[in-house]
Amino acid sequence: MRRRNTESPLIKIRTAKLKDVLKIAKIEKESFDRPWGADAFAMELFKKFSKIFVVECDSGVSGYAVVWFIGSEAYIANVAVAPRMRGKGLATCLIDAVIGEARERGCSSVVLEVKRGNKPAINLYKKFGFEVVGVREKMYSDGEDGLIMEKLL
Repeated sequence: MRRRNTESPLIKIRTAKLKDVLKIAKIEKESFDRPWGADAFAMELFKKFSKIFVVECDSGVSGYAVVWFIGSEAYIANVAVAPRMRGKGLATCLIDAVIGEARERGCSSVVLEVKRGNKPAINLYKKFGFEVVGVREKMYSDGEDGLIMEKLL
Protein backbone atom coordinates (compact mmCIF):
# COMPACT_ATOMS: atom_id res chain seq x y z
CA MET A 1 0.00 0.00 0.00
CA ARG A 2 1.43 3.39 -0.96
CA ARG A 3 0.00 6.72 0.04
CA ARG A 4 0.95 10.30 -0.66
CA ASN A 5 0.82 12.63 2.31
CA THR A 6 1.43 16.36 2.56
CA GLU A 7 4.02 15.77 5.29
CA SER A 8 5.91 12.97 3.53
CA PRO A 9 6.19 12.36 -0.21
CA LEU A 10 5.79 8.58 -0.05
CA ILE A 11 4.48 6.24 2.65
CA LYS A 12 4.64 2.49 2.16
CA ILE A 13 3.12 -0.21 4.39
CA ARG A 14 4.54 -3.72 4.08
CA THR A 15 5.10 -6.91 6.04
CA ALA A 16 8.22 -6.83 8.20
CA LYS A 17 11.27 -8.89 7.33
CA LEU A 18 14.03 -10.19 9.58
CA LYS A 19 16.29 -7.34 8.39
CA ASP A 20 13.80 -4.85 9.94
CA VAL A 21 13.95 -6.24 13.47
CA LEU A 22 16.75 -4.00 14.79
CA LYS A 23 15.05 -0.88 13.41
CA ILE A 24 11.73 -1.94 14.94
CA ALA A 25 13.40 -2.64 18.30
CA LYS A 26 15.04 0.81 18.23
CA ILE A 27 11.65 2.50 17.70
CA GLU A 28 10.22 0.34 20.50
CA LYS A 29 13.01 1.41 22.88
CA GLU A 30 12.42 5.09 22.02
CA SER A 31 8.69 4.70 22.61
CA PHE A 32 8.13 2.58 25.72
CA ASP A 33 9.41 2.28 29.29
CA ARG A 34 9.45 -1.52 29.16
CA PRO A 35 10.27 -2.29 25.53
CA TRP A 36 10.18 -5.61 23.77
CA GLY A 37 13.64 -6.74 22.68
CA ALA A 38 14.76 -7.47 19.14
CA ASP A 39 14.51 -11.20 19.88
CA ALA A 40 10.80 -10.83 20.73
CA PHE A 41 10.12 -9.13 17.40
CA ALA A 42 12.15 -11.77 15.55
CA MET A 43 10.06 -14.52 17.17
CA GLU A 44 6.85 -12.78 16.05
CA LEU A 45 7.94 -13.17 12.43
CA PHE A 46 7.72 -16.95 12.75
CA LYS A 47 4.40 -17.30 14.57
CA LYS A 48 1.55 -18.43 12.31
CA PHE A 49 -0.98 -16.10 13.95
CA SER A 50 1.27 -13.03 14.05
CA LYS A 51 2.03 -10.35 11.48
CA ILE A 52 4.21 -7.28 11.78
CA PHE A 53 3.39 -4.34 9.54
CA VAL A 54 6.05 -1.70 9.00
CA VAL A 55 5.59 1.79 7.66
CA GLU A 56 8.38 3.18 5.51
CA CYS A 57 8.88 6.69 4.26
CA ASP A 58 11.86 8.76 3.16
CA SER A 59 13.89 7.84 6.24
CA GLY A 60 13.23 4.09 6.05
CA VAL A 61 11.30 2.07 8.63
CA SER A 62 9.54 4.64 10.79
CA GLY A 63 6.91 2.61 12.62
CA TYR A 64 5.35 -0.79 13.08
CA ALA A 65 2.30 -2.68 14.33
CA VAL A 66 2.30 -6.23 15.68
CA VAL A 67 -1.05 -7.95 15.14
CA TRP A 68 -2.23 -11.35 16.26
CA PHE A 69 -4.98 -12.94 14.18
CA ILE A 70 -6.69 -15.40 16.49
CA GLY A 71 -10.02 -16.89 15.51
CA SER A 72 -12.34 -14.10 14.43
CA GLU A 73 -10.36 -11.41 16.25
CA ALA A 74 -7.41 -9.25 15.27
CA TYR A 75 -5.52 -8.12 18.37
CA ILE A 76 -3.09 -5.21 18.04
CA ALA A 77 -0.36 -6.30 20.45
CA ASN A 78 2.05 -3.46 19.85
CA VAL A 79 2.24 -0.31 17.74
CA ALA A 80 4.65 2.62 17.64
CA VAL A 81 6.02 5.34 15.40
CA ALA A 82 9.51 6.78 15.80
CA PRO A 83 9.32 9.98 17.89
CA ARG A 84 10.85 12.12 15.12
CA MET A 85 8.16 10.90 12.68
CA ARG A 86 5.06 11.39 14.80
CA GLY A 87 2.34 13.71 13.60
CA LYS A 88 2.82 12.80 9.94
CA GLY A 89 -0.05 10.33 9.59
CA LEU A 90 2.07 7.17 9.85
CA ALA A 91 0.09 5.64 12.73
CA THR A 92 -3.10 6.31 10.77
CA CYS A 93 -1.66 4.38 7.82
CA LEU A 94 -0.67 1.47 10.08
CA ILE A 95 -4.08 1.20 11.75
CA ASP A 96 -5.80 1.47 8.36
CA ALA A 97 -3.64 -1.41 7.06
CA VAL A 98 -4.39 -3.53 10.13
CA ILE A 99 -8.14 -3.01 9.77
CA GLY A 100 -7.95 -3.79 6.05
CA GLU A 101 -6.08 -7.04 6.69
CA ALA A 102 -8.52 -7.99 9.46
CA ARG A 103 -11.43 -7.51 7.05
CA GLU A 104 -9.67 -9.56 4.34
CA ARG A 105 -9.16 -12.39 6.84
CA GLY A 106 -12.82 -12.31 7.85
CA CYS A 107 -12.27 -11.05 11.39
CA SER A 108 -15.31 -9.70 13.22
CA SER A 109 -13.37 -7.25 15.40
CA VAL A 110 -10.06 -5.55 16.11
CA VAL A 111 -9.07 -5.21 19.76
CA LEU A 112 -6.24 -3.39 21.53
CA GLU A 113 -5.19 -2.06 24.92
CA VAL A 114 -3.92 1.45 25.51
CA LYS A 115 -2.81 3.46 28.53
CA ARG A 116 -5.66 5.56 29.88
CA GLY A 117 -3.43 8.66 29.69
CA ASN A 118 -2.31 8.18 26.09
CA LYS A 119 -4.77 10.69 24.67
CA PRO A 120 -3.19 10.96 21.18
CA ALA A 121 -3.47 7.19 20.67
CA ILE A 122 -6.99 7.02 22.12
CA ASN A 123 -8.11 9.85 19.83
CA LEU A 124 -6.60 8.08 16.82
CA TYR A 125 -8.38 4.83 17.65
CA LYS A 126 -11.68 6.67 18.19
CA LYS A 127 -11.35 8.21 14.70
CA PHE A 128 -11.36 4.65 13.36
CA GLY A 129 -14.45 3.75 15.37
CA PHE A 130 -12.84 1.95 18.31
CA GLU A 131 -14.83 2.12 21.54
CA VAL A 132 -13.77 1.49 25.13
CA VAL A 133 -15.22 -1.88 26.18
CA GLY A 134 -13.30 -2.47 29.40
CA VAL A 135 -10.60 -1.38 31.81
CA ARG A 136 -7.62 -3.33 33.16
CA GLU A 137 -6.81 -1.61 36.42
CA LYS A 138 -3.14 -0.85 37.08
CA MET A 139 -2.12 -2.87 34.04
CA TYR A 140 1.06 -0.94 33.33
CA SER A 141 4.27 -0.95 35.35
CA ASP A 142 3.67 2.67 36.42
CA GLY A 143 0.27 1.72 37.85
CA GLU A 144 -1.74 3.31 35.05
CA ASP A 145 -4.93 1.62 33.89
CA GLY A 146 -5.23 0.06 30.46
CA LEU A 147 -8.31 0.71 28.35
CA ILE A 148 -9.53 -2.18 26.22
CA MET A 149 -10.80 -0.79 22.93
CA GLU A 150 -12.64 -2.64 20.18
CA LYS A 151 -13.76 -1.94 16.66
CA LEU A 152 -16.44 -4.19 15.24
CA LEU A 153 -16.02 -4.98 11.55
